[in-house]
Amino acid sequence: MPVYYTVDRAGQISADMNYQLDQFDLSDVPDLAQHFSSHYPMGVSRHGAQYLNSKVTAPGGPAVELVWESIRRAHFPHRPSRFTSVFAWQTLDEAKAFQALAQTPAKIWAVEAERGFVANMSLLNVSTSLLRAMQIAELYWEGHVGPTDIGLQTPRWEVLLSLPVKALHSVD
Repeated sequence: MPVYYTVDRAGQISADMNYQLDQFDLSDVPDLAQHFSSHYPMGVSRHGAQYLNSKVTAPGGPAVELVWESIRRAHFPHRPSRFTSVFAWQTLDEAKAFQALAQTPAKIWAVEAERGFVANMSLLNVSTSLLRAMQIAELYWEGHVGPTDIGLQTPRWEVLLSLPVKALHSVD
């Protein structure tokens, strides 16, 4: 099975851990519970839970996640949802570069998974026109680099891992 590397910014990974999807307790809002269940019947990842519980206007990316998930659902339903994925890197060097960029002392873990979709994380940006954001979201889901003439950062090729994902060991 392929091995990838993930940066544990939340400090919640342990050796031999198998990632699980989580359900929300929405029993006090039945209409929202039904909506959640219709979109994510198996649950969501920690990433999904974090962003689905954020205000769309909050800093740090909820609007990006909303646009990207909407484009995925409409045009790329065969791609894994960012809300049900574990994020990783193909190489240890890429994980270390992300760790440095995020300015976090988080541990890096080797993880294994059968399937991963590779996309350019540098495209995750909505600080542009809505039309451009829609275009770059589509390019993200197609696995392209994206337009080079609009000032995007150097490509960062993240891997969206579909469950099952198993943590193997810390590498640092």
